[in-house]
Amino acid sequence: MTTLFLFLVFNVRGVVVDPAARPVEGAKVVCGSEATTTDSHGQFEFAAASCDATVTKDGFAAKTVRLNDSKDTSIALALAPTSDRVVVTATGSPVAIEEAGVSASVFTSHDFTVRNNPSLQDYLRDVPGLSVVQTGRNGGLTSLFARGGDSSSTLVLLDGVPLTDPGGSIDLVHLTTAGIDRMEVIRGPESALFGAEAASAVVQIFTRRGDPESNTPHGSVSYERGSFSTDHWTASVDGGLAQRIDYSFTADQFRTTGEFPNDAYRITSGTANVGYRFSDKISARAIFREFDSYTGDPGQVFYGLNNVNAIETARDSAVGVRVDDARTKRFVEHFSFGYHRFRDFFHDPGLGDPVTIDGLVRTVPATPVPFVYFVGLGNTPAPGTTLQTYTNFPFASDSVTITDRANASYQGELTHTRGELVFGYQFERQAGVVSAGDVARYDNGVFVHEQYALTPRIFLAGGARFEQSSTFGSKFTPRGSVTFRLPTETFLRVSAARGITEPSLLQNFARESFFVGNPSLRPEKTNSYDIGAYREWLNRRVRTDIAIFRNSFQDLIEFSFANNPGTWVNVNRSWARGGEVSGTARINKYAAVRAAYTKLYTRVTQSTLGDVGQALVRQPRNSGSISLELTAKRVSLIAGGRIVGERHDNDFVFGVNRSPGYEYVFVTGTWNLTRHLAPFIRIENALDQVYQEVLGYSSLSRTAIGGVKFSW
Repeated sequence: MTTLFLFLVFNVRGVVVDPAARPVEGAKVVCGSEATTTDSHGQFEFAAASCDATVTKDGFAAKTVRLNDSKDTSIALALAPTSDRVVVTATGSPVAIEEAGVSASVFTSHDFTVRNNPSLQDYLRDVPGLSVVQTGRNGGLTSLFARGGDSSSTLVLLDGVPLTDPGGSIDLVHLTTAGIDRMEVIRGPESALFGAEAASAVVQIFTRRGDPESNTPHGSVSYERGSFSTDHWTASVDGGLAQRIDYSFTADQFRTTGEFPNDAYRITSGTANVGYRFSDKISARAIFREFDSYTGDPGQVFYGLNNVNAIETARDSAVGVRVDDARTKRFVEHFSFGYHRFRDFFHDPGLGDPVTIDGLVRTVPATPVPFVYFVGLGNTPAPGTTLQTYTNFPFASDSVTITDRANASYQGELTHTRGELVFGYQFERQAGVVSAGDVARYDNGVFVHEQYALTPRIFLAGGARFEQSSTFGSKFTPRGSVTFRLPTETFLRVSAARGITEPSLLQNFARESFFVGNPSLRPEKTNSYDIGAYREWLNRRVRTDIAIFRNSFQDLIEFSFANNPGTWVNVNRSWARGGEVSGTARINKYAAVRAAYTKLYTRVTQSTLGDVGQALVRQPRNSGSISLELTAKRVSLIAGGRIVGERHDNDFVFGVNRSPGYEYVFVTGTWNLTRHLAPFIRIENALDQVYQEVLGYSSLSRTAIGGVKFSW
């Protein structure tokens, strides 16, 4: 009777919208003892008098507003920047993943805290569609392949500053979680926004920020020690000053002697993020990150080849400065500058005598070439195996890699009815030392991207970039998607995009006696099509994401011996198609399960290397991961595993071309003993499986590490 009376006398109505004034469906509105959710038009209505209402929705920051029965209320929700359902990288500004029209994965500070693994590559291994391959153990070259793309087709950014070398190559082993707050992974070409390196995927890493409202510094110190004389310490401090300045500083060092002779690895890094608010509308931010590393390179120890002399040292520096101007309510401007420099030195004195090894291999008939598997070392063939002999001749080898890239960019964001327009310009200078000489090239890019809600249930996103290069000329890279919001929180998306990867500096500018660069090389091209569906189930306790994709790769660069000296040419073609499934399930307040699976088919369709019809190297047909996360008030425990299927490779020793699949299990746990003290333990490769991610290079055996973290 009371509710009927209130409905007749008082009637509270309103609409909930996002920052682009688009309606937000499914938002929960609590007004006193009454609660309701918004409909497909973002509208709500219930019987209540005036009250202070709380509005919540996954991916948005909660908001409290005063509702009056005398008028309709429009409530604009801000996107929650720390949510795992919001991305910035996909469109150039914050947007809910469901509406971005991309396949994306997000890791937040919570993921880094509970997992407690110091290497970012470990998190990327659980992303569907990605294949992370490490050449050996700690410190070994680590490459990333996305949806069939080459290891140079993924762009890695640090707060907008490119970390990849000109041409797209990067060694992921040096990327640590120290000072990192968030990571976004966009699968699929993003050259429409980022230009000539985001041909298959983009990984953007965001450093930790301080709180300008906190005048008391906060920080932490942690130390861990474990198998193979592994030591790792991290120290950080963050806070604010005068309600205008925020700061965050982190120092970190990881070192280990390794499992084999000359297997040592050390990396020392430092990260800084400092912001200054000129006013509520204008702010500036500067970031800096540098690492210095030493790596022993023992070689293919799985085959008994152990190089005790080869070493590699590297130093990497990244600097970024950004100014944000939001003085206009619906128009925001960003001015940024970035600089990245990478130096790497490899030295092998070539000492020692030639070493001859015998290996047994097994050949299985297959098309277009037989599959050749490594059975083991030895000189007595068993039935079904054949003997192969290889002699390794040590030779001296020294190489130096020096590259740097500087860029300046402008980006504007115009919010309008039902959408947002992002546009901008970027200039970049890419330089380095090639063939003992200084070289440089220049890129100019103009881009535009639009997000638009055609109806409350149909979202359009698309854009294009015009890239002009001093080496390859001009290229146009478009991207477009449409997302349908179906009933029961289901989102269906369809997208198409083109990506490009420009040649490396070596491929453009080399001048050696036996090979030269080719300044006429075209960028490698990727055409991609993607269909996906996202849905929340059982009152949002279960989330699933499914994607089917097809990529075609053209103008792939290959070295040719047709002329003397040799050079690189655009000749190869290939394709990749597959499907991805990922999901999370919240079992109860304390337990959650995450899982992902990828099915991938690849083929080389044109090549001068005689590999037409073969699968692309180091990209398994089947791969997946699963983990169980238990989080109580004081204790957290994560147990998980990965499966990686058989894949095509080449060992360049015994003629082996198939790398067996493997399983990997890990366990990590933390006990919050007090507010300030937390012991933890981590076990990697818990089943102690012997496997190789790259043929001949043994992966690390079971590793147990324990430590303690002190926070204040």
